[in-house]
Amino acid sequence: MKTIKYTCLFVLLISLGGCKKFLTEAPVSQVAAEDFYKSKYDVDAAMAGMYSAFQLTMVGESQFNDRYHYWGEFRADNFDRFLSYTTTYTTEIALNALTTDNPYADWSRLYTVIARANSNIKYIPGVAVLDNNVTPAVVNANLAQSYALRAMSYFYLVRVWGDAPVWLEPYENSEVNAERERTKAAVILDDVIIRDLKLAYDLTVKNQNASVYYINEGAICAALADAYMWKKDYTNAILWINNLFKARSPKGTVYTGTSDANLEPTATWKSIFTSPPSSIETIWSIHWDYTTNGCACMQISFSPNNRQFQVDPLLYAKYFYPQTQPVHTNDIRPKQTLDMYAVTNPLLNNRDRFLKFYASPANPVAAIPTTDLNIFYTQNAPVYLPMYRLSDIYLLYAEALNGNNDLPNALKYLNFIRKRANVDQYLATDVKVSTKQAMENAILEERQYELIGEGKRWFDLVRTNKVKEVMDPVLKDRQTRNGNADVVGFTDVRRAYWPLSRAVMNSNRKLVQNPGYGE
Repeated sequence: MKTIKYTCLFVLLISLGGCKKFLTEAPVSQVAAEDFYKSKYDVDAAMAGMYSAFQLTMVGESQFNDRYHYWGEFRADNFDRFLSYTTTYTTEIALNALTTDNPYADWSRLYTVIARANSNIKYIPGVAVLDNNVTPAVVNANLAQSYALRAMSYFYLVRVWGDAPVWLEPYENSEVNAERERTKAAVILDDVIIRDLKLAYDLTVKNQNASVYYINEGAICAALADAYMWKKDYTNAILWINNLFKARSPKGTVYTGTSDANLEPTATWKSIFTSPPSSIETIWSIHWDYTTNGCACMQISFSPNNRQFQVDPLLYAKYFYPQTQPVHTNDIRPKQTLDMYAVTNPLLNNRDRFLKFYASPANPVAAIPTTDLNIFYTQNAPVYLPMYRLSDIYLLYAEALNGNNDLPNALKYLNFIRKRANVDQYLATDVKVSTKQAMENAILEERQYELIGEGKRWFDLVRTNKVKEVMDPVLKDRQTRNGNADVVGFTDVRRAYWPLSRAVMNSNRKLVQNPGYGE
């Protein structure tokens, strides 16, 4: 993604299409794909176009369209509306009042990624007979990434919407009916996501120095572990995490996964986000470069305009505010995540200066001066969004071990994260970790603190069936502050899934709306 050029993107838009303005699940190619895949240059352009489509889906094609956060963060308890600048659709998200007109209820961009992956899978093998530069190794490497990125796109679909139409081949004939019914999420998980990821793993050369901006051996293992966690298949999740520990990081070191020493050191924790290739912890990150892509301008990054989301006041009071007081923990993360001293009224404003992805000071004792902010917190700064990193995997590992009733080892991996964060480690006798249920809650809390802003929290709550338990008091607080006549909390657990957007429903008459939305 780092090397994508507009010329390559232009070639892909002409060749592989994104027709019907992204409204269908099956964009029709404007030029026959067999007339495009002729050389190594075409293969490189096709791969760039596939990654570009995924990058644009996650970070956004324009300001405040970071679906990475809308889908993975903003429905949870990490972020709330910035009341001064909220819009109809951000209010819907924050108050669990989603409608079919919400722009982020549209899944079409994920199907654009899938369409490009499908074309790559079908046509790249044939280029080998036309260009000697397309060796079997080149074919396998590109197929592996295409299978894996297709799997990740379907993984987002099933986590956000549940059931979804499945396309595993290019849609190239407009005379063929493009309307398909939704396939059950459980079937997609087994027969598409896990299957594709295992194919990708088999095609990948093992124990190679990884490129952090592309799906690599470690990223495939991480995604497989994540997928098995959604199935609550802890044994297979543990297996794939152990496979990940054998892989090499972008820095060239083996992940190993035996202690906190395999994580990025305490003193350089921020480099995970500001310099992924130099970190021993990174696995796969999205790179948004200003010179190529323009301003990232996400809801929780720098933007020249007022952001519509900020850190939730309850989380701020619990985790961030105590760090501004004379007596506080030595947790390294809060002050490197949010400019806490800029918060003048915790209930109203200024919880939006989210600095996690920028080279901010490690231990500020006051609000960061504007002159200093202007050095690193600008639209010119690149933004790197982690898809997977080792701390995420350690905590998933702890959760899987706990799921398999191995509390001692679950505690060990939970404490690796706390030790690196410079906070007290739990003892086995601590009430917060002394039972299986307590341990799960402690792990989820640690994931919230460690991974805030990384597109994980909402998925964690859905995956562990904690949406009602966690979000009910949060929504009651928001509904009260919003002046709702009825303070009801999170009433319908079926609404953990998003609705299908009106545009998507209109494009495919075989679709049935998710329960909880307009029956």
